[in-house]
Amino acid sequence: MFAAGALLLTVGCSGSDADAEEHPDNPNLLLGFHTWLKTNDSERDDDLAGHALNVSLGYRSGDRHGVVEVLTDYGPWGEAEDQVTPLAQAFTEWWDEDPSAGSAHFLGQGGKTAKKTTLYEGDAPSNLLKDFRSWTAKNAPSAPNAENLTPHITALTIGYGAKGSGAVTVSTDYVTHKDKQTQKKVDTLSEAFADWWDGDEGADSVTVTSEDQGSHAERDLTAR
Repeated sequence: MFAAGALLLTVGCSGSDADAEEHPDNPNLLLGFHTWLKTNDSERDDDLAGHALNVSLGYRSGDRHGVVEVLTDYGPWGEAEDQVTPLAQAFTEWWDEDPSAGSAHFLGQGGKTAKKTTLYEGDAPSNLLKDFRSWTAKNAPSAPNAENLTPHITALTIGYGAKGSGAVTVSTDYVTHKDKQTQKKVDTLSEAFADWWDGDEGADSVTVTSEDQGSHAERDLTAR
């Protein structure tokens, strides 16, 4: 089975959970970045860590590369563009051309993009959405009425906050009021995702949603 965690700067060391939280390669991208900033591996200002509030790694159908979004507390608007530059430079250095994402968007107060940087320009990008869809097509059971699930998976995002591990959101194009089987279909997809993830590090839970948010299914990813 494909090891999903390999795309998430997987922890290369062993030890307790507390040890992992202090390791700069923690698969929680926010905590890993914070730790890197505070260690001798980085020459950046340690104070930058406090300005990075949330990190998400997202993939959309049709896009070749993943996109990282880093939410910061810089602002107000008009000042955030200059304020965020040292943090953006540090994050890009820390990412070190990992193929999991092609670019990073740094958001200021209010969630508006203040700066974009290139993370990877190689010809072999990694794409979690593409890999999950491929696995689903080969291994997941059909949805009610024997419908193929794969074409309805439209996006995959993993969000990392300062507390806890990552939370995955899988988006679909199902619309609840148009299809009475929508809830069963997102349930089936959530089970498929848990099977594919197979207990890898980097996320604790997945939520699969319909396009209209009228149906959703949550599943624990650690019970493997």
